[in-house]
Amino acid sequence: MDFTKKRNSDFFNKDLLLKTGGIIILLIIVFLVFKDIEIYQRKKQLNGKITSLQKQIEDLKQSSQNLKNEIANSNSTDYLEKLGYEQFNETKPGEKELIFIIPQDNNQNARTPKNFWDVFTGWFSGAVGWIKNKF
Repeated sequence: MDFTKKRNSDFFNKDLLLKTGGIIILLIIVFLVFKDIEIYQRKKQLNGKITSLQKQIEDLKQSSQNLKNEIANSNSTDYLEKLGYEQFNETKPGEKELIFIIPQDNNQNARTPKNFWDVFTGWFSGAVGWIKNKF
């Protein structure tokens, strides 16, 4: 009898040890999967920032190049004339300046109907005026 009891207790101990080890391994795998997902999301976020910063660097390089070109051309008379013509509205010799005046709408005095009754009375008075003109 002692032998069977000992044998059964060894079996339960091995079975318990195997189940506990399996659960621990499963928990480790789940933990690693979650950490992998976090790392993937962080990598995606950082790649987006890198792309944005690279675009910003390219814009700054282009701006720097434009400024260098403007500095190099600052002693050129053609460049100074162009700059004065574009930014300070200077005229070239022999040019005349034209100013266009856009007429304002006189519809400000016209009454705009606001509700159904105003629209109806406007239409009705127009129809009555038309009939009066015909007779």
